[in-house]
Amino acid sequence: MKYTKSDETCFKAATECYICGGELGKDGGARDHCHLTGKFRGAAHVSCNVNYQIPKFFPVIFRNLSGYDSHLFVRKLKAKCEDSGEKISCIAKNEENYITFSKKC
Repeated sequence: MKYTKSDETCFKAATECYICGGELGKDGGARDHCHLTGKFRGAAHVSCNVNYQIPKFFPVIFRNLSGYDSHLFVRKLKAKCEDSGEKISCIAKNEENYITFSKKC
């Protein structure tokens, strides 16, 4: 965990859980951190910290993708998804021009 002196100051000064907003007890809670970046996020109840999960949905937004080769992205995703049993859904204008598409794990 990446933990600086300012993070320590914030942790010691915390009076409520940053996840649920409830009051922290005398134990001061747990030092929660991101498991992707390692950055300290805040003081939390031990139970909130243990139950907190990384989101399974990450939106990726492309600007003007329908004007480019979005059909190439969809074809590549489809090939990978067929091997693993995952599904792709899309809204298309035509065979090579997509408005939106998503992959469900």
